[in-house]
Amino acid sequence: MKTGAATMPKDQLAALLERLRQTMDEKEVSEQQKELMAKVEYHIHNEGEPDPEEPSLRESLEMLIEDLSVDHPRSASIARNILEALASMGI
Repeated sequence: MKTGAATMPKDQLAALLERLRQTMDEKEVSEQQKELMAKVEYHIHNEGEPDPEEPSLRESLEMLIEDLSVDHPRSASIARNILEALASMGI
């Protein structure tokens, strides 16, 4: 399934993703959080390639938000903004 991520202005996605990266301290981020972030980046940056079967972009973001919410609320908030932006586009 191709996501609609390609239809969202690439600069807007890139800006939100960069904000998220800036709030995540590499020393304090778990391996699972790094893996989820990599999956989100894959979905966003590899627009010309088919998306991985599992998890989808939405699922990856939802898992990242859940994982970040307790220890990294600011990062979780930015990830929620990305999810909301995608949802407003019907993704």
